This record gives sequence, structure tokens and C-alpha cells, in this order.
Amino acid sequence: MQTQKLTPLMKQYWQIKSLHKDKILLFRMGDFFEMFYEDAEKAAPILNITLTARNKKSSDNTKMCGVPHHSIASPIGKLLAAGFKVAICDQIEPVSQAKGLVKRAVTRILTPGMVYSPESLDQLRAHYLCAFDDHSVSFTDTSTGEAFFYMTGDEQTRWHIIRLLNPAELVLTAEQKKKMFSKKEWKEFHFSVFEDPSLEEINQNELEEQADQKNRSDKTDPLPFSAYRLKFYIAAQKGNIKIIQPFQQKRIGKELWFSSQAQEHLEIFKTYDGDTKDSLFSTVNRAKTPSGARLLKARLRSPSTDRKEIENRLDSVEKWLPQPEKIQKIRDLLSQVGDIERKLGKISHPQCNGRDLLSLAESLRTGLQLIPFDQTLCSPAVVLDSVHKLVEEIIRSIRPDAPVGIQEGNMIKKGVAEELDQLIEETEKRQSALRRLEAQERARTGIPSLKIRYNNVFGYYIEVTKVHSKKVPSYYIRKQTLTQAERYTMEKLQLIEEKILSSRAQRIEMELFIFENLRQKVMGALPDLFYLSRVICEMDVSVALAYLAIEQSYTRPTFIAGNSLILVNSRHPVVEQKQKQHFIPNTIRMKEGECLLLTGPNMAGKSTLMRQVALSVILSQTGSFVPAEQAMLPVFTKLFTRIGASDSLSQGLSTFMVEMKESVEILKQANEHSLVILDEIGRGTATYDGMSLAQAILEYLVQKKRSLIFFATHYHELTDLTKSFPRIRNAHLSVSEKDGHIEFLYTLSSGALAQSYGIHVARLAGFPLDVIKRAEELLKKRESGTFIYPHQQQMDLFSASPKSSSFKDSFNSASLARTQNKKEDKHLKELIREIKSYPLQEKSPLETMNAVAGWKKEITKRKPN
Repeated sequence: MQTQKLTPLMKQYWQIKSLHKDKILLFRMGDFFEMFYEDAEKAAPILNITLTARNKKSSDNTKMCGVPHHSIASPIGKLLAAGFKVAICDQIEPVSQAKGLVKRAVTRILTPGMVYSPESLDQLRAHYLCAFDDHSVSFTDTSTGEAFFYMTGDEQTRWHIIRLLNPAELVLTAEQKKKMFSKKEWKEFHFSVFEDPSLEEINQNELEEQADQKNRSDKTDPLPFSAYRLKFYIAAQKGNIKIIQPFQQKRIGKELWFSSQAQEHLEIFKTYDGDTKDSLFSTVNRAKTPSGARLLKARLRSPSTDRKEIENRLDSVEKWLPQPEKIQKIRDLLSQVGDIERKLGKISHPQCNGRDLLSLAESLRTGLQLIPFDQTLCSPAVVLDSVHKLVEEIIRSIRPDAPVGIQEGNMIKKGVAEELDQLIEETEKRQSALRRLEAQERARTGIPSLKIRYNNVFGYYIEVTKVHSKKVPSYYIRKQTLTQAERYTMEKLQLIEEKILSSRAQRIEMELFIFENLRQKVMGALPDLFYLSRVICEMDVSVALAYLAIEQSYTRPTFIAGNSLILVNSRHPVVEQKQKQHFIPNTIRMKEGECLLLTGPNMAGKSTLMRQVALSVILSQTGSFVPAEQAMLPVFTKLFTRIGASDSLSQGLSTFMVEMKESVEILKQANEHSLVILDEIGRGTATYDGMSLAQAILEYLVQKKRSLIFFATHYHELTDLTKSFPRIRNAHLSVSEKDGHIEFLYTLSSGALAQSYGIHVARLAGFPLDVIKRAEELLKKRESGTFIYPHQQQMDLFSASPKSSSFKDSFNSASLARTQNKKEDKHLKELIREIKSYPLQEKSPLETMNAVAGWKKEITKRKPN
């Protein structure tokens, strides 16, 4: 850019923009934030605003677009959601005090993980920044101050945690970016590059924090480099690091381990079609505050494996059950509390206003009314007293109708400061003088429509419509000509204006001092306020789960040693609330290390049954009652699922490869404290391949892992495994068949079900009758062993008759195929003998998979083309 041809304003723009080349620069000009050049071209389509030129009549055809300064939260949110970083360049001195060009500077930098306005966020979702190193992974939410880390040297575990928590932004070193983003799975994340701070910088930071926290009793864990990277990154973006609470270490073994795929399979937070409505979370969420809902969501994402912690949570739910009236009173109060966490986050930014401060105080005042309902949650009385005093001071000080902009005045009530009251009184007197002058001038000039008005550019002026322009007295001084009116001033108006502006400036300065003093008091009380917020969140979750238990007749789970499981009249929490008819419950009893091998048709309820067991486990270890009449469960440490058929096009993986990769994870990581749910393993490949893999996987899990296993399959041959493996037990979901039609009973029964009723299900789905009849014909032939592969010419399935030449040709071809098949019998028998004698129990899954691949190759080579 050739700066010698630029105006002083655009030179200033480029000086600032050159420091923020990777960001969209919002450049304050009067009442608008403007964007120029490439920034404007990028932003306009995202914000759906018009792209224009700065001066269309000159050779300077600078592209630009803008948004009003008082409503930038929504546009910024859209830019961040699109993955852009935003730098806010504001005017840092009043226009009236500027000597020449108004001073401007970047006051805040925003990234996808650092938001401008909490209101623009999903209320029910945490908004994490994340960083990791070779030994740890750290997270913080700048909208709430939440901060924690995990210590792990395993790359796969770090990846698992990151996928599970789904951060809004990753903060990477340059080396990490180079290494990690060559992998397809990382490209779904927004990221920023920021290097780790030096040891000297870290030590200095520690000294400063120790000085700030010398009077605090809470202890913090030693921090990993990844946590320091986040702290220094936030500070570099001009974020308020004081809002970030002390980082807490979370221990991997203390949380139920399950993958992001298991989240999807079990539809914990969203359904397969991406909707959140019928997820487990939306079904059981009865929280009244956004922060309470986020806490419940965090617990569902990471259920506890600490039995004492789980029992304490269940106790806090159970104690409310005999008190339904108290539950309702608490919920009524909670509905008025709002989102204290994010309100605190907003107060930490200098851009907050009087309304934000008052809203926080009103939420805290309501929150304090909840404490007497549960003294066990109560913080020390001295803390509550100090919070109460601060809340009342704010409510006494801030006007309910405070303007959005803190520079506009009229923010502080009368009675707060004597000096301010005098300034307010002076301003009001001069406003009265202004109204008297207006009335006098109307009478003196005979112009009934004469008005005295004010704007930021021209100050106070007298406006006269052109109809009355001949009545304007000679002592009026013209200021501006409009299409329909003229604007004037006069000596007396100028004197009043000078006094009004002087007293107003003093008043605004005094109000800003009082406001900032209140804000700093809030910042100084953050530890106590966050503690109170946490107390309210936990009460909200406990009361919400008690309300749910009463509403849906849930029962308290009992935790037992070992790895057995009893669920009496268990229900699926989502399905029973969603469907209109009565949900049919089932009782599931499993001994230690047992596998329930489920057979039966699709739509009979196998997947629902397995999912409801998994969801009951998750709910119980979250600290919730469960949908059953009785629940006796172990504390699981890991939960694995392989349900449904899906591919991963972004990673170039087929449905079958996704199935195999997820199965490998289960084979490697499952243990005797795991719950494993497998649905139709092996269906993504040829029948014998799939069956062999399914059997090998099942045998390996039963023998080597001793997990509690639910294994649903259409491979009925696998039901014979109960003869060789006592811990495998056959079961099915019952079906009633009458006159060729079936009815699903949805009841769990012992034993295998020999049929899959696939054609019956196809009939229910509305298949054409010709297709159904042909399928039945082919099924009978296959079951009787008379099925013939058409070899040379494909018969018309639905129109060709036995008398037609095409049918005869096909029949002759089939006869030839039968002759050829007989010649292959000897080879196939040898292959079957080899498969039967294969020492399965002595081989690893990988060796078995290689053997299956060889058998498949041999079968493919010999079967008819």
C-alpha cells in the first residue's frame, strides 16, 4: 500500500492493520465500526450487508462495509463462527477533546474461542479454548472462567479428550500445527498459533499470582505448559485473565471413559440427524439455569467412577424427594437467577455497562434467597454477608434504565454521591432553562413548530421549518441548511449549552468513577461469587434430577462390587418420553463377565434394549436416578459401543473400515470393568467374512477381557457358542407370528430366535408385493438347498414366464452352474475342514482377521462369477 497517497485517516488504519494482518479489523468511525479492502470483501457476505466504496466518484474505490457500534455483538459472533479472528479498534479519546485525528487503538482481540458477548453463545454449551503438549491437555472457557487440565503422555488419550470436549479453538505451537494438521481428523477445528511462554515469563506470572492470591485459602495444582500457553494467549488477545479461575486437575481414571463415537451411538447430546431435541441430555434436563444445565451436561459427558462422589450426588438428589413443595419453590427462584457464570464473565470486560452490573446483582440477590433451603451447601456466613452487601450497593447505585453506553451518563442513581447529586441538579436546572428558552423563542418569533434539539456533531441548535423561514429574527446564527428546515444558534443558547456540556462532562466522569469502582469490587470478589455460583448450579442440578425422578418414576441405583448387573423393569429414558403408547419395560440380569447374545429381527427392540442399559449406566454414574424399578450396577470404568452403520467420508473411511477401527479400539482397551455394546458386527462385508470376524471378536472379549457384553447379531450360527463358552447366554426380543404376519412384543426372553423375519419387516416397510413374493421364493430355495446361481444370463425376475425363451436360457445356464458347483465341492470341503480345525483360542484377533482374508480369497476364487 502506497501510504503517500492516503488520507491521514487511512494512514492510521494501515498502521493498525499492519499489526493484525490475520484478523478482520473493525475500525471505529463515529457511530460505526467499518471494515475495508479484503476484510470488507470477506465480511460482507457472512454478515449479509452491502459492500460499497468509500468514495464512488473518485479514483479511490476502496471497498468497505460497516455495522453500528451499539450492535456489534451479533456480527462479531457470525465472524467468529465462520472461523475468523476479529480485532476491535476503538476511539480511545472523546471526539471533542481530539486535536486533529482521533486517537484509535485495538482494545480487544477475539477468536473463535474468545467471545465478545456471552449472549451470542449457545447457553447450554461450554465454549472451550484448548492447548496440549506431550504430557497434558488443558481447557478454559473465557465466558465462565472454568479452567482444568488432564495429565497424559498418550497421544491417543489426548485426542480422545479433545474430541469428547469439542473445543471452539485449539491454541497450537507452530511445530504442532505443522505436525497435527497434516492429519485429516484435526482439520475440523479452528486453531491459532501461539508459542509456549519462557520459564522466566512463567516464574514472573507465578509471583504475580501469588501476590494476588495471598489471602486465598484454596490450593491450586501445579500447572503444565499447556495451561500456561492458554493463560498467556488470553492475555495477548487483551482478554481479562483475572476471570480465569485456578486450573484444576481432572484425573482420567476418575471419569467413565467413552469415546465421541459412543456419544453419537447413544445419542447423548444429539441424535443421528444432528437434532438435539430427542437426545438423552434434552430428555433428562430439568435445570432452570443455563449454568446448571451446563453442569449437568458436563457430568453426562464425564460420569464419575468414584463411588463416594456418585453416592454423595445421589444423596443430594434423594433428600429432595419427600419435599415436592420445596422443590417447586426452589425451581421458581432458580428460573429468575439467569446465567451467573457468564454474567461474571461479561463484567470482567471493560466493555460491560451499567445494565450488565445490575443484571448480575439481581441474579445474585435471587441466588442468595436459595441458600436457606439447603444449609449443607452454605458457604461461610462472612462470605455470604460480603456478597449481600456488594449486591445491595450495586442495586442502590445503578439506574434500571441505564443507557447501553457508559459514556452517555444517566447511569447512577441520586443519593449515591453528594458531589454527583449536585452535578445532576445543575444539569437538570440547565435543561429546565433550555425548555424555558424554547417556549420564549416560540412566543417571540410566532413560530409554533420551533424546537431546540441536540446532536453529537452540531451540539444544541434551533430548528425552524422553511415554511417559517421569513419569521427568523436577525440575531439567529445559521448553523446548517436541510431540505425542509434550517438550523440556527444564538448567544443565549450558546451560553446555556456551554454550561450544560460542562456539567454533563463532569457528571459522566463522576459516574464512570463510581461504575468502575463497583466493577472492581466485583472483580475483587470473584472467588466468592464463583463459589456462590457453583453452589447454585449444584442445587439446580440436584433439584432438577429429583424433579425428574418424581416426574418419570426413576429409582435410585445401588452399586455393587464385581461386574454383575440387575435392572428390573428397565426403560429407555428417551423412547418412553417420546412415544405416545406405553413403553414395555424389560428385566435384565447378568452375571459377572457374562455376554448376552441377542438375536431376532430388526425393529424387535434389540438396539433399544442395549442402549437403555448403557444410558442407565451413564445416568447412574452421573449421579441421577434411573428409569427402572430396581437397579443394581457395578461402577464401570469404560463404556464401549459399536452401533449403527456409518462411514467417514472426510477421513476416507468406508462403513466397514469405521466398524473395524472402532472394534479394534474395543479389543485393545476393554477390561473386566467395561460395559461393551456391539450391534451387528461384521455386517459391512461378505457373510462368511462378517460371521467369522464377529465370532472371533466375541470369543476374544469373553476369554481375554471378561467385560460385561451385549452382542446383537443376525448370524444365528453364533448362538451355538453357548455350548463352548458358559459365560455366553442366548436371549431374544420376542415376536408373535400368526397367518404369515408378525407382531413385535418387545419383551426379553431366554434362548435364541432362529429367524430374522427380514421379509416380514420389508412387508411392514411397504415393499412392492412382487419383490416380497420373489424374496420369499428365493428364501425357500436357499433354505431347502435348491438355490441355483444364474450364471450367464440374468432372468427377468418379475415379467419372464417359464415358457419364454429368456427363462429357458436362464434355466440352462443354471443347470450348467450346478454341474460346475459339484466340481467345486471337493475344494470347498477341504476349506471347511481347515476353518473347523483353526486354533481360534490360541490366535490373536489380527492373526484371525488375516486367516479370514485368506479364506475369503479362496472362496471368491472358486465360487461362480
